[in-house]
Amino acid sequence: MKTYTTPNGKEIQVYRDKVSAQYKIQFGSGGELPEELTGIFTNETFAETAINKYLEKQETKKAKTESKE
Repeated sequence: MKTYTTPNGKEIQVYRDKVSAQYKIQFGSGGELPEELTGIFTNETFAETAINKYLEKQETKKAKTESKE
């Protein structure tokens, strides 16, 4: 499965839950996920879509912050 990296350098991973056989998302180094990445996904594509939307939002925030400096 793919690994994604946030603008701040944290790795995000999709994994298959052993109990439910559904997909979940976690930070590679641990930590609390933002609400939009929590929950259960029925397939890997849905989880990856959620991650991509989250990363796009974070990159936009970072760009706005950097332009203010």
